[in-house]
Amino acid sequence: MAKAGLDVGELLLKLMARETGEISKVDYAPQKPEFRHEKVIGETSLERRTPESQGVSSAFFVDLIRRLSKDRECNMHRIMFLRHGFVVAECAFEPYDMDMWHVSYSMCKSIVGMAIGILVDEGKLSVDDRLSDIFSSRFNPLNFFRKTITVRQLLTMSSGVDFNEAGAISGNDWRKTFLESSFKFDPGKEFEYNSMNTYMLSAIVTELTGKSLFDFVRERIFEPMGIWRCFWESCPQSITKGGWGLFMRIEDMAKLGQLYLQKGEWDGKQIVPANWVIESTSWQIETGKEDNSHYGYQLWINDDRPGSFAYNGMMGQNVFIYPDIDMVVVTNAGNCDIFQTSKMAVMIRNAMKSVIDVHTEPLPDDFNALSELKALCKSVSGRTSVFPTIAGGGWKTRTVRMSTGRPRAMEISFHNKRAAFDYAVNSFNIRNENQLFHTWLNKLDGKTYNIVDKGVGIFPVMMQVVHNNFTDGINKIGFRRCDNDGFYIDIYEGIEVYSLRCGFGGKRFLTKINMHGEVYEVSLASQFKTDEYNRLILKNDIYFLEEACLRKLDICFMDDAADRSDRKGTFIYPSVPSKIEVRLLETPGTKLLLDTISTMAPEGLGGVPGLLAGKVMKGGMKGAFENAVKNIVQPVLSGELSEPEMPKLENTDNKPPMDEVI
Repeated sequence: MAKAGLDVGELLLKLMARETGEISKVDYAPQKPEFRHEKVIGETSLERRTPESQGVSSAFFVDLIRRLSKDRECNMHRIMFLRHGFVVAECAFEPYDMDMWHVSYSMCKSIVGMAIGILVDEGKLSVDDRLSDIFSSRFNPLNFFRKTITVRQLLTMSSGVDFNEAGAISGNDWRKTFLESSFKFDPGKEFEYNSMNTYMLSAIVTELTGKSLFDFVRERIFEPMGIWRCFWESCPQSITKGGWGLFMRIEDMAKLGQLYLQKGEWDGKQIVPANWVIESTSWQIETGKEDNSHYGYQLWINDDRPGSFAYNGMMGQNVFIYPDIDMVVVTNAGNCDIFQTSKMAVMIRNAMKSVIDVHTEPLPDDFNALSELKALCKSVSGRTSVFPTIAGGGWKTRTVRMSTGRPRAMEISFHNKRAAFDYAVNSFNIRNENQLFHTWLNKLDGKTYNIVDKGVGIFPVMMQVVHNNFTDGINKIGFRRCDNDGFYIDIYEGIEVYSLRCGFGGKRFLTKINMHGEVYEVSLASQFKTDEYNRLILKNDIYFLEEACLRKLDICFMDDAADRSDRKGTFIYPSVPSKIEVRLLETPGTKLLLDTISTMAPEGLGGVPGLLAGKVMKGGMKGAFENAVKNIVQPVLSGELSEPEMPKLENTDNKPPMDEVI
């Protein structure tokens, strides 16, 4: 692990130094395909029923969804509730929609456990089999396996191997490095969460079947359950990552939760052996964690309700399963949760433990509560009668066709003449400001700015590291208007140009960007603001709709007009700024990255490197280190006008030009 720890430190230093390109030690090749929005042949959907018909009040879901949507820490993307195998409530939170895959992170570990159960039931594997026997034909046992590791110890996260998630950026042969690594403790003695244990389970499936884990579960689990639109990344040796890398729709995640509620049976067919479901959802090892004290086989045993358990992925990708009330709750989110400790997870688990009231018989229809639930879900989704949809665009395409959603209606009420007067004045100011913005957009049309500070990309750092797809660095940012009154920000990164249409007035626009051969869908929401110096700021929220990440891109137009002799360029003086300042922020951000690094770095290093890392992370340099990490996820860039404008000689007083008077 010492080498892997050093590789983590080296990569971190490269990120701090804003190096770009292939900066990791893992060979990169594009993997993730473009998501297919059309339903495919063989895909099945769960039936929808009203909550009351399944013995649950709609009011329960109204209250929980409202609280989740109001709390910004939850950062919800989607939620779905099943009762008796039927979808009784579901909601996508703006700008996400229900029918799209989402990165699952460690949620997919539980699927790996299902595959192992199938092989055990078929007699091809035993939980007591040793890795030294399984891989004896591939590796010389005399050179590895200084201690015995069994399949059971991989399943229960107790292998003790000192080769964790850091290995994913330390080289191409993860399997070999795992087998030759040292140990933190004797196998089976302690619980230590380690995604490389799951990766080795994936390698075992490939060793025994000759197929990748993804191909195996697609044939044996996914296709029989009508799950088709999904994708699972692999390592450089074409072994499915296992512990992460799966993209899956929330409805398909819900199916996998319902599968275990039904003891592994689906549509009358036994997909996963019933005995394995019982064994894997039983206490297998104590974790030492207060929030989740027990672990089964690649899943968490919860104490919310009798027999409850969960498939859990960081940042809020969860499948909570409650056998005693025959319910499944599934979430996609983008919060700072590593396990099940976020505000979102606690809120849901407490509600399922103490608030929900379920009945064995259907409840009387409650039209008012059901109508309120439907209205709430529509409201938080941001959807109107016109849905934002992807109409075109792609790799090397600068002009992207879009359809738009309707801006939200603004509710105004007043009860006296003074309020009416104030509203009229405010409306007048808003109209004038909108005209001013329009003039500003005309000024910016066709202008490009060279970015002085290199090495920062539009891709969030978290996505770069997880997918081993590192930025080429933004080198130029341009602005342009289109005939359809659209306004675009062109991000020049490497040899590509990502054209993002700004969405003003509550509208959102979707587009696709191609990052080194991998296509990602993004949604952009934009607004103009002014800062304390009355400078214009174009604020943009860039949502990566398949991921848990949000990238904020704020562009400040500096008070230095290139086209005016008086150089004034504040908000009330529309001009061509000679400089811009670009502020970027990603969510989840600094805290999650620091937590992740702290779990991988110092303890994974030995000798002098470990001593130095410990001093940095825990000693007097901790503050400097945290500031450096913050600079990675919250960089500030400066840009200069590519072709400086010739200043106008007229209107040298403080008045705007006549053609710009509002």
